[in-house]
Amino acid sequence: MSEQALPGKPRQAPMDAGGYSRRRFIGTGACALAVAGLPAAARAVTNYKGHDVIVVGAGLSGLHAACILQEQGLDVMTLEGRNRIGGRVYTLMDVPGKPEAGGEWMGANYARMIDTSQRLGLQMLGPDEASDIREWCYRIRGEYILASDWESHPLNPTEGDDRRILPHRMLFELSHKNNPLSGQPLDAWITPEFARFDIPQTHYLKEYLGFDDETIRLMNVVIHTDHMDNTSALHEMRRYAVGEFNASRALANAGQPAWVQIKGGNSRLPEAMAASLDNPVELNKTVYAFEDKGKEVTVHCMDGTRYTARQVICSTPWPVLRKVKFTPRLPARMERAIDEIDYGTSIQVHFLLRKNFWELDEMPGSMWTDEPFERFGVHHRGPNGEATSAVAFINGNEAYKYDFMSDEQVSEYTMRELERVRPSLKGALEPIGIQSCHREVHGGGDWVFWRPGQVGQFAAHMREAHGNIHFAGEHTALMERGMEGAFESGERAAVDALLRS
Repeated sequence: MSEQALPGKPRQAPMDAGGYSRRRFIGTGACALAVAGLPAAARAVTNYKGHDVIVVGAGLSGLHAACILQEQGLDVMTLEGRNRIGGRVYTLMDVPGKPEAGGEWMGANYARMIDTSQRLGLQMLGPDEASDIREWCYRIRGEYILASDWESHPLNPTEGDDRRILPHRMLFELSHKNNPLSGQPLDAWITPEFARFDIPQTHYLKEYLGFDDETIRLMNVVIHTDHMDNTSALHEMRRYAVGEFNASRALANAGQPAWVQIKGGNSRLPEAMAASLDNPVELNKTVYAFEDKGKEVTVHCMDGTRYTARQVICSTPWPVLRKVKFTPRLPARMERAIDEIDYGTSIQVHFLLRKNFWELDEMPGSMWTDEPFERFGVHHRGPNGEATSAVAFINGNEAYKYDFMSDEQVSEYTMRELERVRPSLKGALEPIGIQSCHREVHGGGDWVFWRPGQVGQFAAHMREAHGNIHFAGEHTALMERGMEGAFESGERAAVDALLRS
Protein backbone atom coordinates (compact mmCIF):
# COMPACT_ATOMS: atom_id res chain seq x y z
CA MET A 1 0.00 0.00 0.00
CA SER A 2 1.82 3.07 -1.20
CA GLU A 3 1.45 6.50 0.28
CA GLN A 4 -0.03 9.28 -1.84
CA ALA A 5 0.69 12.96 -1.33
CA LEU A 6 -2.07 15.02 0.23
CA PRO A 7 -3.74 17.73 -1.83
CA GLY A 8 -1.45 20.71 -2.17
CA LYS A 9 2.24 20.88 -2.83
CA PRO A 10 4.06 17.63 -3.60
CA ARG A 11 6.08 16.22 -0.76
CA GLN A 12 8.70 13.59 -0.14
CA ALA A 13 8.03 10.59 2.03
CA PRO A 14 8.63 11.74 5.64
CA MET A 15 11.60 10.21 7.42
CA ASP A 16 11.27 8.27 10.64
CA ALA A 17 13.85 6.96 13.09
CA GLY A 18 17.12 5.80 11.64
CA GLY A 19 16.49 7.48 8.28
CA TYR A 20 13.85 4.99 7.19
CA SER A 21 11.03 6.46 5.15
CA ARG A 22 7.45 5.67 6.04
CA ARG A 23 6.81 4.76 2.41
CA ARG A 24 9.48 2.10 2.65
CA PHE A 25 7.98 0.67 5.83
CA ILE A 26 4.49 0.47 4.37
CA GLY A 27 5.80 -1.17 1.26
CA THR A 28 7.55 -3.91 3.23
CA GLY A 29 4.50 -5.05 5.19
CA ALA A 30 3.87 -5.07 8.91
CA CYS A 31 6.57 -7.45 10.10
CA ALA A 32 8.56 -7.92 6.88
CA LEU A 33 11.16 -5.19 7.32
CA ALA A 34 13.95 -5.09 4.81
CA VAL A 35 16.94 -5.76 7.04
CA ALA A 36 19.47 -6.80 4.45
CA GLY A 37 21.35 -3.55 5.05
CA LEU A 38 21.73 -4.11 8.79
CA PRO A 39 25.13 -5.13 10.15
CA ALA A 40 25.64 -8.88 10.34
CA ALA A 41 26.04 -8.54 14.09
CA ALA A 42 22.46 -7.38 14.28
CA ARG A 43 21.34 -10.93 13.58
CA ALA A 44 24.27 -12.88 14.93
CA VAL A 45 23.62 -15.90 17.15
CA THR A 46 25.58 -15.95 20.44
CA ASN A 47 25.70 -17.96 23.66
CA TYR A 48 24.02 -15.25 25.73
CA LYS A 49 21.62 -16.93 28.20
CA GLY A 50 19.15 -14.10 28.69
CA HIS A 51 16.64 -12.91 26.12
CA ASP A 52 17.74 -10.73 23.25
CA VAL A 53 14.88 -8.30 23.87
CA ILE A 54 12.18 -7.94 26.50
CA VAL A 55 9.08 -6.08 25.35
CA VAL A 56 7.05 -4.50 28.15
CA GLY A 57 3.41 -4.18 27.16
CA ALA A 58 1.26 -6.49 25.02
CA GLY A 59 -0.71 -3.77 23.29
CA LEU A 60 -0.40 -3.17 19.56
CA SER A 61 2.94 -1.36 19.72
CA GLY A 62 4.64 -3.94 21.92
CA LEU A 63 3.27 -6.90 19.99
CA HIS A 64 4.22 -5.38 16.64
CA ALA A 65 7.77 -4.83 17.88
CA ALA A 66 7.92 -8.39 19.21
CA CYS A 67 6.70 -9.83 15.90
CA ILE A 68 9.32 -7.90 13.92
CA LEU A 69 12.16 -8.87 16.24
CA GLN A 70 11.17 -12.53 16.29
CA GLU A 71 10.95 -12.54 12.51
CA GLN A 72 14.56 -11.35 12.42
CA GLY A 73 15.68 -14.27 14.57
CA LEU A 74 15.83 -12.64 18.00
CA ASP A 75 14.65 -14.27 21.22
CA VAL A 76 11.86 -12.02 22.50
CA MET A 77 9.94 -12.15 25.78
CA THR A 78 6.80 -10.02 26.15
CA LEU A 79 5.49 -8.96 29.57
CA GLU A 80 2.01 -7.57 30.19
CA GLY A 81 0.71 -6.13 33.45
CA ARG A 82 -2.96 -6.78 32.75
CA ASN A 83 -4.63 -10.16 32.79
CA ARG A 84 -5.44 -9.85 29.09
CA ILE A 85 -3.72 -9.05 25.82
CA GLY A 86 -4.47 -5.97 23.72
CA GLY A 87 -3.96 -2.84 25.81
CA ARG A 88 -6.35 -0.16 24.59
CA VAL A 89 -7.84 -2.54 22.03
CA TYR A 90 -10.62 -4.21 23.97
CA THR A 91 -13.66 -5.92 22.50
CA LEU A 92 -16.39 -6.70 25.03
CA MET A 93 -16.82 -10.30 23.92
CA ASP A 94 -19.45 -11.09 26.57
CA VAL A 95 -21.74 -8.19 25.60
CA PRO A 96 -24.34 -8.73 22.85
CA GLY A 97 -22.97 -7.43 19.56
CA LYS A 98 -19.40 -7.43 20.92
CA PRO A 99 -18.97 -3.62 21.05
CA GLU A 100 -15.52 -2.08 21.06
CA ALA A 101 -14.52 -0.47 24.36
CA GLY A 102 -11.18 0.73 22.99
CA GLY A 103 -9.74 1.20 19.51
CA GLU A 104 -12.73 0.95 17.21
CA TRP A 105 -12.12 1.74 13.53
CA MET A 106 -9.17 1.29 11.19
CA GLY A 107 -8.87 4.04 8.60
CA ALA A 108 -7.63 3.68 5.05
CA ASN A 109 -4.26 5.01 6.24
CA TYR A 110 -3.83 2.17 8.75
CA ALA A 111 -1.50 0.32 6.37
CA ARG A 112 0.53 -1.61 8.93
CA MET A 113 -2.49 -2.66 10.97
CA ILE A 114 -4.56 -3.74 7.98
CA ASP A 115 -1.62 -5.62 6.48
CA THR A 116 -0.99 -7.47 9.76
CA SER A 117 -4.68 -8.36 10.06
CA GLN A 118 -4.80 -9.74 6.54
CA ARG A 119 -1.62 -11.77 6.92
CA LEU A 120 -3.00 -13.32 10.10
CA GLY A 121 -6.14 -14.35 8.23
CA LEU A 122 -8.56 -11.94 9.90
CA GLN A 123 -11.56 -10.68 7.96
CA MET A 124 -12.61 -7.03 7.76
CA LEU A 125 -16.04 -5.48 8.03
CA GLY A 126 -16.93 -2.08 6.58
CA PRO A 127 -19.38 0.36 8.22
CA ASP A 128 -22.34 -1.18 6.40
CA GLU A 129 -21.54 -4.63 7.77
CA ALA A 130 -20.48 -3.50 11.25
CA SER A 131 -23.65 -1.46 11.72
CA ASP A 132 -23.40 0.49 14.95
CA ILE A 133 -24.60 3.82 16.38
CA ARG A 134 -26.99 5.45 13.95
CA GLU A 135 -28.83 8.77 13.96
CA TRP A 136 -28.35 11.14 16.89
CA CYS A 137 -30.72 13.49 18.59
CA TYR A 138 -29.29 16.40 20.55
CA ARG A 139 -30.01 17.82 23.99
CA ILE A 140 -28.51 21.25 24.50
CA ARG A 141 -29.31 23.58 27.40
CA GLY A 142 -32.20 21.33 28.40
CA GLU A 143 -33.86 21.21 24.99
CA TYR A 144 -34.09 18.27 22.59
CA ILE A 145 -33.21 19.08 18.99
CA LEU A 146 -33.53 16.81 15.95
CA ALA A 147 -30.82 16.81 13.31
CA SER A 148 -33.25 18.19 10.74
CA ASP A 149 -33.96 21.21 12.96
CA TRP A 150 -30.39 22.11 13.92
CA GLU A 151 -29.47 24.41 11.02
CA SER A 152 -32.28 26.86 11.79
CA HIS A 153 -32.44 26.33 15.54
CA PRO A 154 -31.87 29.39 17.79
CA LEU A 155 -29.44 27.41 19.99
CA ASN A 156 -27.13 26.88 17.02
CA PRO A 157 -24.33 29.41 17.74
CA THR A 158 -22.56 29.21 14.38
CA GLU A 159 -22.92 31.32 11.25
CA GLY A 160 -23.20 30.80 7.51
CA ASP A 161 -22.42 27.35 6.13
CA ASP A 162 -21.19 26.26 9.56
CA ARG A 163 -24.81 26.09 10.71
CA ARG A 164 -25.19 22.88 8.70
CA ILE A 165 -22.58 21.13 10.84
CA LEU A 166 -24.31 18.93 13.41
CA PRO A 167 -23.12 19.20 17.03
CA HIS A 168 -21.37 15.82 17.09
CA ARG A 169 -19.30 16.91 14.06
CA MET A 170 -18.42 20.41 15.25
CA LEU A 171 -15.15 19.56 16.99
CA PHE A 172 -13.72 17.92 13.87
CA GLU A 173 -15.18 20.16 11.18
CA LEU A 174 -14.56 23.51 12.87
CA SER A 175 -11.15 22.73 14.36
CA HIS A 176 -9.92 21.63 10.93
CA LYS A 177 -10.95 24.84 9.14
CA ASN A 178 -7.92 26.47 7.50
CA ASN A 179 -5.68 23.95 9.28
CA PRO A 180 -2.05 25.12 8.82
CA LEU A 181 -0.96 21.45 8.80
CA SER A 182 -3.27 20.58 5.92
CA GLY A 183 -1.26 19.15 3.04
CA GLN A 184 1.96 19.12 5.07
CA PRO A 185 4.12 16.06 5.87
CA LEU A 186 2.63 14.20 8.81
CA ASP A 187 5.63 15.06 10.99
CA ALA A 188 5.34 18.81 10.34
CA TRP A 189 3.67 19.38 13.71
CA ILE A 190 7.03 19.17 15.53
CA THR A 191 8.91 21.53 13.19
CA PRO A 192 9.79 25.15 14.12
CA GLU A 193 7.61 26.44 11.27
CA PHE A 194 4.45 25.62 13.23
CA ALA A 195 5.69 26.27 16.76
CA ARG A 196 3.59 29.44 16.98
CA PHE A 197 0.50 27.23 17.23
CA ASP A 198 1.72 25.50 20.40
CA ILE A 199 -0.84 27.63 22.25
CA PRO A 200 -4.15 26.92 24.01
CA GLN A 201 -6.76 25.55 21.63
CA THR A 202 -9.35 28.00 22.94
CA HIS A 203 -7.06 30.91 22.03
CA TYR A 204 -6.56 29.52 18.54
CA LEU A 205 -10.30 28.99 18.00
CA LYS A 206 -11.11 32.53 19.13
CA GLU A 207 -8.22 34.58 17.77
CA TYR A 208 -7.46 32.71 14.55
CA LEU A 209 -10.85 31.26 13.60
CA GLY A 210 -13.21 33.70 15.30
CA PHE A 211 -15.49 31.27 17.14
CA ASP A 212 -17.49 32.43 20.15
CA ASP A 213 -17.64 30.92 23.64
CA GLU A 214 -20.82 28.91 23.04
CA THR A 215 -19.44 27.27 19.91
CA ILE A 216 -16.27 26.36 21.80
CA ARG A 217 -18.34 25.04 24.72
CA LEU A 218 -20.16 22.62 22.43
CA MET A 219 -16.93 21.57 20.73
CA ASN A 220 -15.46 20.84 24.16
CA VAL A 221 -18.09 18.17 24.91
CA VAL A 222 -16.17 15.43 23.11
CA ILE A 223 -12.60 16.69 23.46
CA HIS A 224 -10.24 13.75 24.07
CA THR A 225 -8.06 15.72 26.50
CA ASP A 226 -9.31 17.34 29.68
CA HIS A 227 -10.25 20.81 28.41
CA MET A 228 -9.42 22.97 25.41
CA ASP A 229 -7.82 25.57 27.68
CA ASN A 230 -5.20 22.97 28.59
CA THR A 231 -4.72 21.55 25.08
CA SER A 232 -2.16 22.69 22.52
CA ALA A 233 -3.72 23.80 19.25
CA LEU A 234 -0.93 21.83 17.54
CA HIS A 235 -2.25 18.66 19.16
CA GLU A 236 -5.70 19.21 17.65
CA MET A 237 -4.32 20.36 14.28
CA ARG A 238 -2.30 17.18 14.08
CA ARG A 239 -5.37 15.05 14.83
CA TYR A 240 -7.29 16.51 11.93
CA ALA A 241 -4.35 16.56 9.54
CA VAL A 242 -4.02 12.80 10.07
CA GLY A 243 -7.78 12.51 9.51
CA GLU A 244 -7.38 14.39 6.24
CA PHE A 245 -4.62 12.00 5.23
CA ASN A 246 -6.97 9.09 5.91
CA ALA A 247 -9.60 10.70 3.69
CA SER A 248 -7.05 11.06 0.89
CA ARG A 249 -6.15 7.38 1.20
CA ALA A 250 -9.82 6.44 1.06
CA LEU A 251 -10.27 8.44 -2.15
CA ALA A 252 -7.19 6.79 -3.63
CA ASN A 253 -8.64 3.34 -2.91
CA ALA A 254 -12.00 3.70 -4.63
CA GLY A 255 -14.33 0.83 -3.90
CA GLN A 256 -12.74 0.10 -0.52
CA PRO A 257 -14.43 1.25 2.72
CA ALA A 258 -12.81 4.24 4.39
CA TRP A 259 -13.17 2.57 7.79
CA VAL A 260 -13.12 -1.09 8.80
CA GLN A 261 -13.29 -3.29 11.86
CA ILE A 262 -12.17 -6.87 12.37
CA LYS A 263 -14.88 -9.47 12.10
CA GLY A 264 -15.49 -10.96 15.52
CA GLY A 265 -13.94 -8.00 17.33
CA ASN A 266 -10.76 -5.95 17.10
CA SER A 267 -9.29 -7.84 20.07
CA ARG A 268 -8.79 -10.78 17.74
CA LEU A 269 -5.84 -8.93 16.17
CA PRO A 270 -3.61 -8.56 19.26
CA GLU A 271 -4.63 -12.06 20.33
CA ALA A 272 -3.54 -13.45 16.95
CA MET A 273 -0.29 -11.47 17.08
CA ALA A 274 0.46 -12.84 20.54
CA ALA A 275 -0.34 -16.38 19.40
CA SER A 276 2.26 -16.05 16.63
CA LEU A 277 5.08 -15.49 19.13
CA ASP A 278 7.34 -18.40 20.07
CA ASN A 279 7.52 -17.22 23.69
CA PRO A 280 3.98 -16.85 25.09
CA VAL A 281 3.13 -13.44 26.53
CA GLU A 282 3.53 -13.43 30.30
CA LEU A 283 0.39 -11.85 31.81
CA ASN A 284 -0.01 -10.21 35.23
CA LYS A 285 3.59 -9.01 35.10
CA THR A 286 3.49 -5.48 36.47
CA VAL A 287 6.92 -3.94 35.96
CA TYR A 288 8.13 -1.60 38.70
CA ALA A 289 11.83 -1.16 37.86
CA PHE A 290 14.39 -1.29 35.05
CA GLU A 291 18.05 -1.85 35.91
CA ASP A 292 20.42 -1.26 33.00
CA LYS A 293 23.83 -2.77 33.78
CA GLY A 294 25.42 -1.84 30.49
CA LYS A 295 25.50 -5.22 28.79
CA GLU A 296 22.05 -6.32 29.92
CA VAL A 297 18.88 -4.94 31.47
CA THR A 298 17.05 -6.54 34.39
CA VAL A 299 13.30 -6.02 34.48
CA HIS A 300 11.75 -6.29 37.96
CA CYS A 301 8.08 -7.31 38.37
CA MET A 302 5.76 -6.86 41.32
CA ASP A 303 5.31 -10.61 41.76
CA GLY A 304 9.02 -10.98 42.53
CA THR A 305 10.07 -12.32 39.15
CA ARG A 306 12.98 -10.83 37.23
CA TYR A 307 13.82 -11.05 33.54
CA THR A 308 17.06 -10.13 31.78
CA ALA A 309 17.78 -9.17 28.20
CA ARG A 310 20.32 -7.27 26.18
CA GLN A 311 17.70 -4.66 25.31
CA VAL A 312 14.22 -3.62 26.39
CA ILE A 313 11.36 -2.03 24.48
CA CYS A 314 9.05 -0.24 26.90
CA SER A 315 5.57 0.66 25.64
CA THR A 316 4.23 1.64 29.07
CA PRO A 317 2.05 4.81 29.00
CA TRP A 318 3.72 7.85 30.50
CA PRO A 319 1.30 8.33 33.42
CA VAL A 320 2.04 4.74 34.48
CA LEU A 321 5.78 5.16 33.89
CA ARG A 322 5.86 7.88 36.57
CA LYS A 323 5.74 5.08 39.15
CA VAL A 324 8.53 3.00 37.58
CA LYS A 325 12.16 3.24 38.76
CA PHE A 326 15.00 3.51 36.23
CA THR A 327 18.62 2.72 37.10
CA PRO A 328 20.42 4.78 35.95
CA ARG A 329 17.90 7.61 36.10
CA LEU A 330 16.29 8.93 32.98
CA PRO A 331 17.64 12.17 31.46
CA ALA A 332 16.11 15.30 32.98
CA ARG A 333 14.07 16.15 29.88
CA MET A 334 12.55 12.66 29.74
CA GLU A 335 11.75 12.73 33.47
CA ARG A 336 9.98 16.05 33.04
CA ALA A 337 8.03 14.78 30.05
CA ILE A 338 6.86 11.68 31.89
CA ASP A 339 5.88 13.76 34.93
CA GLU A 340 4.06 16.49 33.00
CA ILE A 341 2.50 14.99 29.87
CA ASP A 342 -0.99 13.58 30.40
CA TYR A 343 -3.45 11.28 28.71
CA GLY A 344 -7.07 12.05 27.93
CA THR A 345 -9.73 10.95 30.38
CA SER A 346 -12.94 9.12 29.60
CA ILE A 347 -15.29 6.55 31.02
CA GLN A 348 -17.76 4.26 29.31
CA VAL A 349 -20.83 2.85 31.06
CA HIS A 350 -22.31 -0.13 29.23
CA PHE A 351 -25.92 -1.31 29.40
CA LEU A 352 -28.12 -4.12 28.15
CA LEU A 353 -31.38 -2.98 26.58
CA ARG A 354 -34.64 -4.26 28.04
CA LYS A 355 -36.89 -2.46 25.57
CA ASN A 356 -36.79 -0.22 22.51
CA PHE A 357 -37.32 2.99 24.47
CA TRP A 358 -37.01 5.20 21.37
CA GLU A 359 -40.31 3.83 20.11
CA LEU A 360 -42.03 5.44 23.11
CA ASP A 361 -40.86 9.02 22.52
CA GLU A 362 -40.27 8.70 18.75
CA MET A 363 -36.77 10.18 18.85
CA PRO A 364 -33.48 8.63 17.73
CA GLY A 365 -32.14 6.30 20.40
CA SER A 366 -28.67 7.85 20.54
CA MET A 367 -28.12 11.23 22.22
CA TRP A 368 -25.38 13.84 22.04
CA THR A 369 -25.78 16.24 24.95
CA ASP A 370 -24.22 18.83 27.23
CA GLU A 371 -25.54 16.85 30.21
CA PRO A 372 -23.21 15.10 32.69
CA PHE A 373 -23.29 11.84 30.68
CA GLU A 374 -22.44 13.72 27.45
CA ARG A 375 -23.08 10.95 24.89
CA PHE A 376 -25.39 7.95 24.94
CA GLY A 377 -25.26 5.59 22.00
CA VAL A 378 -27.37 2.59 21.06
CA HIS A 379 -25.32 -0.13 19.38
CA HIS A 380 -27.03 -1.80 16.42
CA ARG A 381 -24.75 -4.80 16.01
CA GLY A 382 -27.25 -7.63 15.61
CA PRO A 383 -27.30 -9.87 12.49
CA ASN A 384 -29.87 -7.63 10.81
CA GLY A 385 -28.90 -4.37 12.47
CA GLU A 386 -30.93 -4.97 15.61
CA ALA A 387 -30.16 -2.97 18.74
CA THR A 388 -27.88 -5.02 20.98
CA SER A 389 -26.60 -2.79 23.81
CA ALA A 390 -25.97 0.83 24.75
CA VAL A 391 -23.16 2.94 26.16
CA ALA A 392 -22.79 6.29 27.89
CA PHE A 393 -19.45 7.86 26.93
CA ILE A 394 -18.03 10.71 29.01
CA ASN A 395 -14.86 12.62 28.03
CA GLY A 396 -12.55 15.20 29.54
CA ASN A 397 -13.27 17.19 32.68
CA GLU A 398 -16.70 15.59 33.13
CA ALA A 399 -14.99 12.21 33.58
CA TYR A 400 -12.98 13.29 36.63
CA LYS A 401 -15.92 13.24 39.02
CA TYR A 402 -16.26 9.50 38.46
CA ASP A 403 -12.91 9.03 40.19
CA PHE A 404 -14.78 9.50 43.48
CA MET A 405 -17.21 6.66 42.70
CA SER A 406 -17.02 2.88 42.74
CA ASP A 407 -17.96 1.03 39.56
CA GLU A 408 -21.41 0.33 40.99
CA GLN A 409 -21.91 3.99 41.90
CA VAL A 410 -20.81 5.03 38.40
CA SER A 411 -23.47 2.81 36.82
CA GLU A 412 -26.20 3.95 39.23
CA TYR A 413 -25.39 7.64 38.84
CA THR A 414 -25.25 7.48 35.05
CA MET A 415 -28.50 5.53 34.76
CA ARG A 416 -30.21 8.01 37.10
CA GLU A 417 -29.04 10.96 34.98
CA LEU A 418 -30.17 9.26 31.77
CA GLU A 419 -33.63 8.57 33.17
CA ARG A 420 -33.88 12.14 34.45
CA VAL A 421 -33.41 13.71 31.03
CA ARG A 422 -35.23 11.02 29.03
CA PRO A 423 -38.14 9.39 30.89
CA SER A 424 -38.58 6.72 28.20
CA LEU A 425 -35.33 5.18 29.48
CA LYS A 426 -36.89 4.20 32.81
CA GLY A 427 -36.83 0.42 33.00
CA ALA A 428 -34.98 0.19 29.68
CA LEU A 429 -31.41 -0.21 30.90
CA GLU A 430 -29.49 -2.87 32.80
CA PRO A 431 -25.92 -1.87 33.76
CA ILE A 432 -23.35 -4.49 32.80
CA GLY A 433 -20.03 -2.78 33.46
CA ILE A 434 -17.73 0.16 32.91
CA GLN A 435 -14.51 0.66 30.98
CA SER A 436 -12.01 3.42 31.59
CA CYS A 437 -8.30 3.42 30.75
CA HIS A 438 -8.04 6.43 33.06
CA ARG A 439 -9.16 4.31 36.03
CA GLU A 440 -6.90 1.36 35.17
CA VAL A 441 -3.57 1.08 36.95
CA HIS A 442 -1.96 -0.06 33.69
CA GLY A 443 -3.77 2.41 31.44
CA GLY A 444 -3.27 5.97 32.58
CA GLY A 445 -5.85 7.36 30.14
CA ASP A 446 -7.10 7.19 26.57
CA TRP A 447 -4.19 8.56 24.57
CA VAL A 448 -1.53 11.20 24.96
CA PHE A 449 -2.41 14.86 24.60
CA TRP A 450 -0.05 17.80 24.51
CA ARG A 451 -0.60 20.87 26.66
CA PRO A 452 0.34 24.34 25.38
CA GLY A 453 4.12 24.58 25.06
CA GLN A 454 4.79 20.86 25.46
CA VAL A 455 5.13 20.06 21.76
CA GLY A 456 8.12 22.37 21.48
CA GLN A 457 9.69 21.11 24.70
CA PHE A 458 9.28 17.38 24.35
CA ALA A 459 7.77 16.03 21.13
CA ALA A 460 11.01 15.63 19.18
CA HIS A 461 12.76 13.77 22.02
CA MET A 462 10.34 11.05 23.12
CA ARG A 463 11.81 8.42 20.83
CA GLU A 464 15.35 8.68 22.24
CA ALA A 465 16.70 5.48 23.79
CA HIS A 466 17.92 5.46 27.39
CA GLY A 467 20.92 3.17 27.31
CA ASN A 468 19.57 -0.22 26.27
CA ILE A 469 15.94 0.78 26.79
CA HIS A 470 13.84 1.89 23.82
CA PHE A 471 10.45 3.55 24.10
CA ALA A 472 7.37 2.66 22.06
CA GLY A 473 3.63 3.26 22.33
CA GLU A 474 1.23 5.52 20.47
CA HIS A 475 2.50 8.40 22.59
CA THR A 476 5.87 8.21 20.81
CA ALA A 477 4.49 8.07 17.25
CA LEU A 478 5.59 10.87 14.97
CA MET A 479 3.44 10.36 11.89
CA GLU A 480 0.24 8.47 12.67
CA ARG A 481 -2.11 8.46 15.63
CA GLY A 482 -4.36 5.93 17.32
CA MET A 483 -3.88 2.25 16.56
CA GLU A 484 -1.76 2.89 13.48
CA GLY A 485 0.39 5.21 15.58
CA ALA A 486 0.96 2.29 17.93
CA PHE A 487 2.11 0.15 15.00
CA GLU A 488 4.37 2.94 13.76
CA SER A 489 6.03 3.27 17.15
CA GLY A 490 6.53 -0.46 17.59
CA GLU A 491 8.12 -0.66 14.16
CA ARG A 492 10.50 2.19 14.89
CA ALA A 493 11.51 0.77 18.28
CA ALA A 494 12.12 -2.66 16.76
CA VAL A 495 14.38 -1.18 14.09
CA ASP A 496 16.29 0.76 16.75
CA ALA A 497 16.79 -2.45 18.73
CA LEU A 498 17.91 -4.35 15.62
CA LEU A 499 20.45 -1.68 14.76
CA ARG A 500 21.97 -1.98 18.23
CA SER A 501 21.87 -5.78 18.54
